[in-house]
Amino acid sequence: MKLHKDILNNKERLELLRFVKTKVMNLGDTFPGLQTKPNLHTYKEMNVLLDRTKKYYAGYIIDKCWANYSIGDYLSWHTHPNHVSQSMVYFLQNPNNMGPFFKENKLRIRVTRCPENSLILFSAQLQHSVPCHLEAERYSIAFDLVATKSD
Repeated sequence: MKLHKDILNNKERLELLRFVKTKVMNLGDTFPGLQTKPNLHTYKEMNVLLDRTKKYYAGYIIDKCWANYSIGDYLSWHTHPNHVSQSMVYFLQNPNNMGPFFKENKLRIRVTRCPENSLILFSAQLQHSVPCHLEAERYSIAFDLVATKSD
């Protein structure tokens, strides 16, 4: 896994946050907090984030992209579908700096610190969870990435 910091300037981050707030919704009981539909990357408002991060996901295409909003919610341990190679999460608003937890083996769990305006990339097959965090508004944007075929 790899963490990148200071992705957007503050004005760009706040504009993206305003946009994301208009798109999150309740998708039902099986989704924690509020989320967007998984086509967030198709909106022009996402272009600044996509432009700034494309160097980090070179060789991959975005399969799905969605925003998450939560206040103290958690997401159980999971991996992403087999066709997905990498996962990427941008922390739009994250006052507690809480990043994903990763199961490295049966006995070891890695806790990550992901400050606001940072981006973490990791293998989609790595079992991970979103920990229950202190009651603070948290917005993140998740990406499922698929490797492009080389000729």
